[in-house]
Amino acid sequence: MSNIVKTSAFLVVTAVIVVAMLVISHSLTLEPIEYKFATAREAVMRESFPQADSFEEYRQEGGFPGNIVGVMEASAGGIPVGYVVELSVHGYSGDIRLMVGISSAEGVIAGMRVISHSETPGLGALIVKEAFYSRYSNLPIAPLTVVRAGAGEHEIDALTSATVSTRAVTRAVNEAIAWYDGAR
Repeated sequence: MSNIVKTSAFLVVTAVIVVAMLVISHSLTLEPIEYKFATAREAVMRESFPQADSFEEYRQEGGFPGNIVGVMEASAGGIPVGYVVELSVHGYSGDIRLMVGISSAEGVIAGMRVISHSETPGLGALIVKEAFYSRYSNLPIAPLTVVRAGAGEHEIDALTSATVSTRAVTRAVNEAIAWYDGAR
């Protein structure tokens, strides 16, 4: 009987130590991770609207539909120039967090950037490369479709072997466009 008590006590002490280490590790890394995420969001907003001098949180009564996490209104000299829509959609391996800039002044998609993802390295993870981002820049504000090769107007070429990731990003961009069309 004493072996059972010793073994149980050892397991309880080990579990308490492991949990304490996890709590300490989480508290030490939480602030740097939040800072990195906020810095990435700011960089995306500035890239989409370099002329903007302010970004204000846009509030919508009843909240935002679907996968929209939030919206920022970009202004230059007090005049609204567009919106940055933040979304979270499910890709192939997990959630993809991205931001879509929509220029109301120019009537185009100002750009798209992925903030975080868990897509497959070397395949779906290519959604963070400039070659992929550029596919969404300066397109007219209209729904997009994904094609496997030879994209025309309102079409996006899928990444090779990462069609699911491409479709997820495009679905998010289309959701941002639908929100913008309804908000005007």
